[in-house]
Amino acid sequence: MPLDRRQITEAALALLDEVGLAELSTRRLAARLGVSSPTLYWHIKDKAQLLDLLAEAVCADAFDIDATKPWRNQLEEGLRQFRALLLKHRDAATLLRERPPGPNRLAHIETTVRILRGAGFTPEDTAGIARLLTAHVLASAETPPRPDPEAAQAFQDRLEGFPAVKELGPAFARTTADELFALGTEVILDGLAARRK
Repeated sequence: MPLDRRQITEAALALLDEVGLAELSTRRLAARLGVSSPTLYWHIKDKAQLLDLLAEAVCADAFDIDATKPWRNQLEEGLRQFRALLLKHRDAATLLRERPPGPNRLAHIETTVRILRGAGFTPEDTAGIARLLTAHVLASAETPPRPDPEAAQAFQDRLEGFPAVKELGPAFARTTADELFALGTEVILDGLAARRK
């Protein structure tokens, strides 16, 4: 069976989920597909193009937002849907941070911009807010590094000189990524609502 872009992208997504972005390579992808590297390069120019294909695949699903709802509800739903797309694949947030937006991602940004402009925000504010919202979602979906027990203990020892921070230790430990995303979204949207008045 001859290769096509769809097969290559699906295999690359599976490899991304298996080994992560740092270990993803065209050599590994060629081996997974059962072809030689030169054969793979007939279909993709280089690793950068492969990463762009992956980023587009991650963002393939369009946002499904009820445009009759208030702007705040629309934004919140868009943020949730964007984060859900990122959480489907390992290191997807890092991938999107590193690659320029393609048509699928630009469609997501277009939706966000339309909501913000429809809510009355200026072009300047909209540009900044769109970047802020993207940064919030990407940060909430990034995979945290595995804790190093020695580094964790050294950090605990360091907190002895900072009692206010030490008091928050249990709260830091209890807060999940989902809770942090929800809190951040609420704080940002509260701020936008106040700025809009």
